[in-house]
Amino acid sequence: MYLRILFLLLLCSLNLELSASSNDDFAFDGFRGANLSMDGTATITPDGLLRLTNTTKLLKGHAFYPAPVRLKASPAGKVLSFSTTFVFGIVSENRDLSGHGIILALTPSKDLSGAIGTQYMGLLSPAKNGNASNHIVGVELDTIQNPELGDINANHVGIDINSLKSNASYPAGYFTDDNSGGEFKNLSLISGEPMQVWVEYDGRGMQLNVTLAPMGVAKPRIPLLSSTVDLSAIVLDDMYVGFSSSSDPFLTSHYILGWSLKVDGQARALHLPSLPSLPRVVTSGKSRNSWTLWVSLASTLFVLCTVAGAAFIVRRRIKFSELMEDWELEYGPQRFSFKDLYQATRGFRDQELLGAGGFGKVYRGVLPSSKEEIAVKRVSHDSRQGMKEFVAEIVSIGRLRHRNLVQLLGYSRRRGGLFLVYDFMPNGSLDKLLFDRTRPTLSWVRRFHAIKGVAAGLLYLHEEWEQVVIH
Repeated sequence: MYLRILFLLLLCSLNLELSASSNDDFAFDGFRGANLSMDGTATITPDGLLRLTNTTKLLKGHAFYPAPVRLKASPAGKVLSFSTTFVFGIVSENRDLSGHGIILALTPSKDLSGAIGTQYMGLLSPAKNGNASNHIVGVELDTIQNPELGDINANHVGIDINSLKSNASYPAGYFTDDNSGGEFKNLSLISGEPMQVWVEYDGRGMQLNVTLAPMGVAKPRIPLLSSTVDLSAIVLDDMYVGFSSSSDPFLTSHYILGWSLKVDGQARALHLPSLPSLPRVVTSGKSRNSWTLWVSLASTLFVLCTVAGAAFIVRRRIKFSELMEDWELEYGPQRFSFKDLYQATRGFRDQELLGAGGFGKVYRGVLPSSKEEIAVKRVSHDSRQGMKEFVAEIVSIGRLRHRNLVQLLGYSRRRGGLFLVYDFMPNGSLDKLLFDRTRPTLSWVRRFHAIKGVAAGLLYLHEEWEQVVIH
């Protein structure tokens, strides 16, 4: 009798495990007509591409399989083995710059409204990053280096456990299957070319493997990343699986072309010829080079024929010369011409000087076109290293809007110098009101009002804006 009861219990346990694994098996060879749970900028294009972000807004996007995936046969049991593969592509408007990458995530909920974009990729926030209560497992394809998160470079793959600070990471690439033991070949995640990722977890060996290769290349035998991690305490019985991404700070489209997953088995192979194609960024390299050549020849002939006129033009251009690189084109509305700032401040005369500090001098100016009063801070910056990140941060800060913060209107730069343009404050700075003995002493009521304004501005910077700004 006892043997019969034991047999029935084992049979029920086996059936439970089989039912837990047989329902969690799906494949998308393109997403036309697919039933996914999406929010933010995520959408499915008419061609069947799953587009997580676009090049019109600096926002985050999420796309999840609508039903939870059962990853445990019992609440106290081990995490079942699972396998998933997907093809992705990152298409940026800038050839060498992009927004933050893509992360494949297992989460206890599809609601990530409390997460922010930027380096947190729409998955977490600074307050929750690293919390054991997150119950999040992710594989990130990161295209921007964030030192505060321990990123190894701006082109890597990482395994994330409850945090965007990866447990393990490696530069993006793959190991070839040859007799030399596997030669490593680098891949650029922002190349605009489709690539395939395989993520496999061995429940018994507690081994998590991540493999990357160009689309069309057979899955390499040697994984890019291999980490021993027990997911039992991290993963809940039912988890949602999907993608999260953010296009900030550079406008970028993140695409998923196809995706399959299977619990307690091998994910179905994607039918690569059926996948939709990535859009191409049109570049006219040959025509640009030819045009540059003809302009150079024409300029040379013009200089030889009109020496006096050319000398005047060269002298004027040197006076108002600026540095403008391709990656700055998207910042057009936030960039001022140096000529306008030079005229506005009357050549940065001492009579227009408002003050000076450790980072440079501040001048009063009036824009010649709009007659708007501005304040121009002249910052010395002799090194080109970090200029892209510096300008991107300036433009990001320029989106701050608060009544107690001086509005940053934009910037201009030339060799050896950076110019920041602010709203002009006709009443001067707070320190003059406090310490200038030629002015009436501030009452305690006005001082308390000023303190509350400063605190409100700091609260907005530290907690209320979508990005944390440490002042």
